[in-house]
Amino acid sequence: MDVEKKVESFEPINVDEEYELHKNEAWWDLATKGWFSHAGSKTDAWLTSAAAQVGQVMLTLPHALALTGIRVGVPLIVIYTLISMWTVHLLNALYLEYKVKRVKSGEWFARDGKTKRKSSQYFEVMGGTCGQWMQWFTLVLTVLNLMGNGTAQIVAGAANTYSINPVLTKRGWTYVWGALSLLMTLIPTFRDFRLLNVIAIAGTGFTAVYIWAASAVHGFPAGAANLAPYDMQSFFTGANVFLWAYGGHGVTFEIIDAMWSPSKYDIVYPLSYLFTFTIATPHSILVQLSRPALNLAQDNVYGVLPKDGWLVASIIIMLIHQIVAYALYVTPIFFMWEKLIGTHEKPNYIRLPSRLPVALLLWFIAIAFPFYGLINSIIGALTGSMVSFILPAFAYNLYYMFSPQRRASAPKQPPSWTGGWYPVLFFNCLLVLYYFVFGFCIGGWASIKTLVDKIHVLGLFVDCYQCKKKG
Repeated sequence: MDVEKKVESFEPINVDEEYELHKNEAWWDLATKGWFSHAGSKTDAWLTSAAAQVGQVMLTLPHALALTGIRVGVPLIVIYTLISMWTVHLLNALYLEYKVKRVKSGEWFARDGKTKRKSSQYFEVMGGTCGQWMQWFTLVLTVLNLMGNGTAQIVAGAANTYSINPVLTKRGWTYVWGALSLLMTLIPTFRDFRLLNVIAIAGTGFTAVYIWAASAVHGFPAGAANLAPYDMQSFFTGANVFLWAYGGHGVTFEIIDAMWSPSKYDIVYPLSYLFTFTIATPHSILVQLSRPALNLAQDNVYGVLPKDGWLVASIIIMLIHQIVAYALYVTPIFFMWEKLIGTHEKPNYIRLPSRLPVALLLWFIAIAFPFYGLINSIIGALTGSMVSFILPAFAYNLYYMFSPQRRASAPKQPPSWTGGWYPVLFFNCLLVLYYFVFGFCIGGWASIKTLVDKIHVLGLFVDCYQCKKKG
């Protein structure tokens, strides 16, 4: 019984050692330093999390809400948001365990005893806590998840540009945006995003306000709130987008790793989600209430709203955000690639150009599969459900459930409001079961079937998917 209590002889390692170097800096110091590098405050983590969550998801969420229906879709969004915050807490706890292990083994710091040897990533944390088999399984899932997210940014950028300038087809604009995405290989780490994150978040805030206003001006026809999904396949296709939108945990460890105080990320993350929820959910409801028929037909909200100067301004701003979001999603893949080919600890003039093969591959995938909303749905079902919900709960239970000693010495104990370890472990089991059945299995079936139907009708390398007919 005593082993479940706090172990007084346990000597904890300071997991927030970098914070000691910055704790006396005033807000002005943080505001004037690190706009292009070395940004590791809690505010920077908030900016990165918020910028990674919103963006093109704002453009496809209204359609997803049309597929699920407002009456079911909105409660589902709220539930997924709360559970997402919980699974980030679980990942944060595993990260701290991993860091403590590596510090004790002498693998965390370089020879100077101060510099971190290399970035810590999802698959490495899982391997360091749950074993090598979990490391390789997680590696495959996170690569697929992040590649899908990166590809979605290119496809969305092309679709949005086409909507205001159809001088090229969507595929033609995909060539352009794929080329621009190559420039994002030049951002070294997650501590170099501060300025880009601020620009991206300002853009999404403007877009949210614009969509609210455009929906309100249009008016709300009677009965829009009562529309329900017309079949099970559509419902789960829409629900999968919620999984992807409110479960972008593929970049969690890179954000934590860039913080001066990594133990505080599970406090920072919910604050970023309050922002995400505020700007992404209300506008989806308003679009569905104002234009239900168009919203069901178009998986990008820009295909629903009237073309005017405000829409063009919103699209331009969102295009800037999407290129930033692309960089946020694919930088972890760049890290993996660098470690594979041995350039991760090389100087930037060697390291950064070595990323180009990954960027070229994502560009090719975006050209081959321009199904914007479906990409989001499939990512949510097959990889988002695993990476953001199933794996965190499963790995946490696997590491702690059968070891009272690990529970007693855990760097991050369960919050007091949970009632302790046993309720937490039981709840995690329920999460694994639910998301495996309804997210991975049923949701995966719905999304893949929808994608196969689209390919059967349209084929691959579609020249202009969901373009408006002329005349």
